[in-house]
Amino acid sequence: MNKILPIIIVGIFVLSGLGAVAVKNDLTINDDKTEVKSEIITSDFSSLAIEEYDSNYVDVSLDGISTFLMNPGDPVLPKVVETIDLPFGVRNVKVEVIVNNVNEYDIEKEIRPAPPVLPLIETEEDIVIESEKNDNIYSSEEPFPSTWYSYYVGCGLNDKNVLVTFVPVSIYPVKYSPKLNKLFVAENAEIKITYDSADINLFSTGDKYDMVIIAPAKFSRLLNKLVAHKNNVGVKTFLKTTESIYKEFEGRDKPEQIKYFIESAIENNSIEYVLLVGGLKNKVWSEPRENCNYGASGWEVPVRYHNFYDNPEHPLSFAKIHDPGVISDLYYADVYKAGGVFNDWDPNGDGIIAAWNYPDKNVSNDTGLDLYPDVILGRLACSNTLEVRNVVNKIINYEKNSYGEKWFKKMVVVSGDGFMDQEDLDIQWNTGSLPNGNYTIIGQSRDKNGVYGPPDTIHITINKNVPSYLSFNHDDYLRITEYPGEPIAEIVSVSEGNILGYNDSTYVPDEGLAYGNLVNGWANINYTDGILHIRGKTYNPEPYGNVTDIHVIVVNENEEIVFEDWRYNQEMYFEGEWVTGEKALKGGGGALYYMPNDFEKEILWASNGKLTGPDDIISALTQGCGFAFLSGHGSPVVWTDHFPGIPGNRAKGSIPSLFSILYRPKKFPLFPVFPLNDIKNKDKLPIMLIGGCHNSQFNVSMVPSLFDKHNEKNTWCHGTPTPECFSWYLVKMPRGGAIATIGNTGLGYGVPGKDCLIEGLDGGICIEFFKQYGIEYNSQGYGVLGNVYKDTLTTYVNSFDVAGNLDHAKSLTQWELLGDPSLRIGGYP
Repeated sequence: MNKILPIIIVGIFVLSGLGAVAVKNDLTINDDKTEVKSEIITSDFSSLAIEEYDSNYVDVSLDGISTFLMNPGDPVLPKVVETIDLPFGVRNVKVEVIVNNVNEYDIEKEIRPAPPVLPLIETEEDIVIESEKNDNIYSSEEPFPSTWYSYYVGCGLNDKNVLVTFVPVSIYPVKYSPKLNKLFVAENAEIKITYDSADINLFSTGDKYDMVIIAPAKFSRLLNKLVAHKNNVGVKTFLKTTESIYKEFEGRDKPEQIKYFIESAIENNSIEYVLLVGGLKNKVWSEPRENCNYGASGWEVPVRYHNFYDNPEHPLSFAKIHDPGVISDLYYADVYKAGGVFNDWDPNGDGIIAAWNYPDKNVSNDTGLDLYPDVILGRLACSNTLEVRNVVNKIINYEKNSYGEKWFKKMVVVSGDGFMDQEDLDIQWNTGSLPNGNYTIIGQSRDKNGVYGPPDTIHITINKNVPSYLSFNHDDYLRITEYPGEPIAEIVSVSEGNILGYNDSTYVPDEGLAYGNLVNGWANINYTDGILHIRGKTYNPEPYGNVTDIHVIVVNENEEIVFEDWRYNQEMYFEGEWVTGEKALKGGGGALYYMPNDFEKEILWASNGKLTGPDDIISALTQGCGFAFLSGHGSPVVWTDHFPGIPGNRAKGSIPSLFSILYRPKKFPLFPVFPLNDIKNKDKLPIMLIGGCHNSQFNVSMVPSLFDKHNEKNTWCHGTPTPECFSWYLVKMPRGGAIATIGNTGLGYGVPGKDCLIEGLDGGICIEFFKQYGIEYNSQGYGVLGNVYKDTLTTYVNSFDVAGNLDHAKSLTQWELLGDPSLRIGGYP
């Protein structure tokens, strides 16, 4: 008979961030021999903070809490996440949370809505994003969220690589009634968990191994060299061919056959690591997928595609571009789900793997997928034996010869400005009482030290006898001569020579003219009832120059001031620089914030003048480093980002791109240039994280990408014939490049502005990797690449709503390790 094991956790939440935590664990045995575990968690909180966000909204936070409930368009509220580890295989897990001592508070303004999620795509095409808050919530008296908590149950490896059942419980200590302008804040909460214990032991005592390598038989001879090396350094390893797997294991398709073998290897051989060796068979032309679920015939080792469609029905989504499912090797690693049973990623049994917003309305969503890794898995996407030889030699040489080398203790970060997050200035000039004539609008910004930048001057005419003529102007790139630079003011509406006439005039510039305008209307042209709404930008193009004031004056023909106004403490964030940087924001730090102090930090930012184009990146990587982090925008063939403030919009404000392959179509025959080959770091190889869209999309080949200029086939190469993706090119280089890369097989995501460090997604998951290495693993004196990668994935599942939020689930499932998961970071002594 199954035993019921109740666990009671009591948390005291006293209106504040976490000041100190005392945890007491007790284990007792009841008369019926059932175990009762209790934890008393006492949290010392200080004050609830309600701060003005802008002229319309306030921000609510608890000091020390850096996790938030943030769904696009919904109110942003703090949340507290407690993750409980239970034994592997327990069933019927139930969680109950009771909150006590709820206090009411009145507020004067609405709590701000969460920003939209934006794609990190390298394109100048329009991305349609509507800026709307969720009216269903903001017009309601009902408290939001509707419950005080939510929880999730899944199986995965803990930080000791032991399979457990994870139960992350998200507690929402603050509820909000928008229509009543009230907050309801709980002082403490009691969590009770019950479950049925596992009644079987899934694991046998067969021959134990640490790692299995899965590859086609034709790679066996070369891979045996890697097997021998791994065994020599204490990572007990064996090789299993795909041909033998297909003979011995059944499944709905080849990916499922491989997954059943991995399950067998866990249960019979206690493996922790899986290395898949095999990519597309042909770089010139390969069929990337047979159907929506998988690709096999064109692959040396098949791939699983999930069927997540990028939330096309959400009011804040970008419906114009989306991924129709992407490669997810997490499928192979996520072997078990709650209860310790095999996880086929098809919980409703409809034959569509991991469906979410699938176009066929008869296919229901597969929300609530487990998504915890149960093995630590990476892939070497080799197409031929030459690539296998090269990467095997790189791995062996790295592990044998890197230890203690000075170059390893260096991290290179590269980034710029990710999104346009300008607040709507909406400076309103009432022209009703002014005579016809010529007027000059002057905008000038100053930084926090009182230093003024160059003025932006616009000459216009008031003539109420003629129709209005208003146009858009975006030329701040003309006033920036160097980085770091002076504070910039840019008036985009109206423009030089415009006429304020007898009629109203409105115009909404599209994303091609004003990046991010459809998010908050920062560039809209509006002249109504004689009132001109002056709009534009203000920013300080230097590192962390995120706060400026802007002064706007209007003078007449006699140089008399007829109008003036200020906007103070205007914020603009260069998101990628914060994500890679050393400072904290809203309780979370950038990547360098968590790295050990003994690491040299080379910062290539657009704002500090050290990132002007691809040569800067190539030069820095040529010197060698242990880690590199590029945070920006991308595609399978390119990585780039923007200069601060994105001057002149994306066409003028983008940093010259780093390509993996360039083609000269006017030369015969399509003469290729391979810029990444100019990275001459030889054996000084970094682990590289590449933030952006599709940089690790390793299903591209030349012919399909050449004839997919408009992305109708979802190659995302925009007509460039691409033999392999950016991230894999760096790994497969024979000497040089990277020892491993981690990046996205699909559209990466980010949020504009000050939430860039706390909202997870592409930037957040990369930051977590460096947090895991810098704090958890470096303290041990070494780290294993796959362990850091796995703990990053696990922490992401524990921290964010991957069960109910597609953006988070997709960010997790497309984050691909192209490298050896058992790699010892920095080599063996």
